[in-house]
Amino acid sequence: MARPVSIKDQTLIDAARAVFLERGFAATTAEVAERAGVSEGTLFNRFKTKAELFQAAMHPQFEQLEWLSDLEARVGQGELREHLYELGAAGIGFFRQLMPLMMMSYANPGPSGLPEALTRPNPPPLRALKRLAGYFEAEIRLARLRPIDPELLARIFLGSVQQYVFFELVTQAQHALPLPLPTFLRGLVELLWRGAGPDATTTLPSPRSAP
Repeated sequence: MARPVSIKDQTLIDAARAVFLERGFAATTAEVAERAGVSEGTLFNRFKTKAELFQAAMHPQFEQLEWLSDLEARVGQGELREHLYELGAAGIGFFRQLMPLMMMSYANPGPSGLPEALTRPNPPPLRALKRLAGYFEAEIRLARLRPIDPELLARIFLGSVQQYVFFELVTQAQHALPLPLPTFLRGLVELLWRGAGPDATTTLPSPRSAP
C-alpha cells in the first residue's frame, strides 16, 4: 500500500502567501487549499484558523522592506529628485500589496490587539522610518539637502506614500479616481525640494528645537 503524500507546512504557507497577495483579505481558505492541491481539512489540521494561516504566510511579507533595499547605494549619486520619485513609486507599489493585508491583519489581531508583526521589537514601520531618516541625513551631510531634521523629512515622505495608497483603497467603491500617480509623485517631490533642496529659501524649523 502506497504511503500518503506528505505535504510540508512550507508548501501550504507558500500557497497561502500567493493567494493572499493576489486576493488580499477577500481570499478564502478554499482558494488556498486549491492552490496547494490539498483539502481544507488538511489546512485546518496544520493551522487552527484562517487568521493563524494568514499570520504564518504573511509574516515575511510584513518584514521585508525591499523597496528600501538600495538606499545606501543611492546616497550622493545622480539626481536626488529622480531618486525620490523612484523611491516613491516603489513605496506605492509595496503598500498597494501590503495595506490590504495589514487591514486584514488588524481585523484578526494577536493577543495584544495589534497585528503580530507590530508587537516585536523594532517593527517594520519603525525600521522603514529609521532607514529613510538615515538616507536623508546622509544626503544632508553631502549638502544635497538643507540641514532639516531628517526624521521630519522621512515622516513626510513615508506618510504621503502610505496615504496615497489608503485613499486609492477607500475611493474604489465610489469609482472615484485619486490624483494620478505621476502627478502626485512629481508634486510631492517638488514640495519637498522647495522646502529641503539646497537652494530652497523657505525656513523650516526642526521640531526638536521648537518650544
